Amino acid sequence: MDPLLISSRRYRSRLLMGTGKFSSLEVMGAATAASGAQVVTVALRRVDLDAPPEAGGRLTDHLPAGVDLLPNTSGAVTADEAVLLA
Repeated sequence: MDPLLISSRRYRSRLLMGTGKFSSLEVMGAATAASGAQVVTVALRRVDLDAPPEAGGRLTDHLPAGVDLLPNTSGAVTADEAVLLA
């Protein structure tokens, strides 16, 4: 299968994986690694990207290296709010 090309990025996997609904960040990171996904969606209203280690750390600390984040702006009411969230 040909790689997925989005702008200048090439992806081997066509799987886009969500980061929500996992019991912990550790489980989310392990599931992402096992899936081979190279892009994960992040619900911006529900995640603290700057969480301190004592609160479980940052989401990005638990993702495999090289995984790209795709912001999910669900919950935004207007286009302006979606752009602001992203």
